[in-house]
Amino acid sequence: MHASATAGATREAAASEPTPRSGRSISWRTGALLVAVGFALSRVAIARAGVRFVDIPLNDAFQLLDRGSLREELFTSLAHLHTQPPLFNLFVGLGLHAPQAWETAIFRAAYLGMGLGLALGLYAVLTRLGVRAGVAAVLSLVFSISPSVFLYEHWLHYDLPVTLLLVLAVLALQRYEDGHRRRDAAVFFAILAAVVLTRSLFHVVWLAGWVVVLVLHRRRADWRRVAVAAALPLVVVVGVYANSLRVAGSFSSSTALGVSLAKMTTFQLTEEQRQDLVARGELSPMALVEPMSPLESYREVVPFRAPTGVAVLDDEAKGIYTDPDTNEVFRHNMNNLTFVDVSNRYTEDALRTLRIRPGAYLQAVLTAYDVFFRPASDYFTLRENRPQVAGLDRLYNAALYGVVGGGEPSFVLPEARVQYRQGPGRTAWFVVVGYAVALVGGAWAMWRRRSGGGDGPSPLVLGFLWSTTMWVMVVGNALEVGENNRFRLYSEPLVIALLAALAVMWRRRRSRLPLEAAS
Repeated sequence: MHASATAGATREAAASEPTPRSGRSISWRTGALLVAVGFALSRVAIARAGVRFVDIPLNDAFQLLDRGSLREELFTSLAHLHTQPPLFNLFVGLGLHAPQAWETAIFRAAYLGMGLGLALGLYAVLTRLGVRAGVAAVLSLVFSISPSVFLYEHWLHYDLPVTLLLVLAVLALQRYEDGHRRRDAAVFFAILAAVVLTRSLFHVVWLAGWVVVLVLHRRRADWRRVAVAAALPLVVVVGVYANSLRVAGSFSSSTALGVSLAKMTTFQLTEEQRQDLVARGELSPMALVEPMSPLESYREVVPFRAPTGVAVLDDEAKGIYTDPDTNEVFRHNMNNLTFVDVSNRYTEDALRTLRIRPGAYLQAVLTAYDVFFRPASDYFTLRENRPQVAGLDRLYNAALYGVVGGGEPSFVLPEARVQYRQGPGRTAWFVVVGYAVALVGGAWAMWRRRSGGGDGPSPLVLGFLWSTTMWVMVVGNALEVGENNRFRLYSEPLVIALLAALAVMWRRRRSRLPLEAAS
């Protein structure tokens, strides 16, 4: 029995440590150096191709508060933010405190560092899963030179930071499984909290769920230390939700859910259908105002809130700036308190539409999955840089994503009634297959490892890769239509890691390594 236990412990250690040096594989450090050098060379080539950092979202992103408020009243503004989690606005606000001539350079350097961190983070995760250093380096570089990755690295938005945080969360969990140290658990939970405080797709329920999972996982050992490690991140997130309740009457990180629900239901109907339902009293007049319209468009359908004296709650539009230029179309201040009532009205109509026309929601979900499995580089906001790498984009999409044609990516903001399927030719079919294999195979691998069979990553790491991928795909496509391929960026490195873990488990089983024979 003692020999069996020793062999089991040896297998666990081997599954979590970087691949050892051997005659068939380069060293871990050499692989990391190759990733770093390859990343640097690729970014030089991308810059020479004409790709530039796009900081236009400073002025027109719905997710950001007015840049003047972030510069002059950062913490007051964040204390009254209710449409978005605060961390991305905090990051941008801190950057705006630098001299204006340095702003773009600072953000560009930060995103370049995030891109390098993402490539190296994926490399570290893969080697800890048992992938040889050389193979892990190649996979990480192939991922990082995808236009579906580096175009987001050149766009000032929260998508790249969220993707990096999720990869770092996997790495922190792997480190925790190495020695069950409390500091590694604390880092893991802190990263999860940072994800929740950056992107509203990831809810406090997601964070709390992983607290419960780790506590139960260690219930016969150090579960109290795990609970202590999770306490501060969980309290901070709950505090942010409570602040939104204070400011806007909603215990959440975003009061804009109604806008997404309207797009998924009411505005899947034609204008004639909506007019008929409003005339019959089944929907409110809100059903005739396109989501995310300027605040003035709602004056006839919802009472406006009285001024509070706080700029980010009272201003109807954000300021006009010339560096970079402000796009008038996107100046709406979604954080105006009246938008809370607008969102609530949209939610009420969405629930009525779901009851009387459930087919509209089904249509939206099908469209959401259709968009989800397109290349992430197809997203319309990347239009500034995509033409410069159009050839690489087409090659990458065809060779590695399995896109066979079916039209060109959109260069315009889609309408709220999102009926813009492009047919199977624009679908990334290799991605569809990859997700299917990863999710089905991942479920099998978790069951096999949980029941004590096989050799490979811990069921906890497999569970995080699998469940987070499912969360992004299922929750994202259930609540939003139109931006879904952008969401897939978050889960793509997780799917690569999950497929790599399955390949390692299969290879070890097939080759009957001495490690397995010891059991």
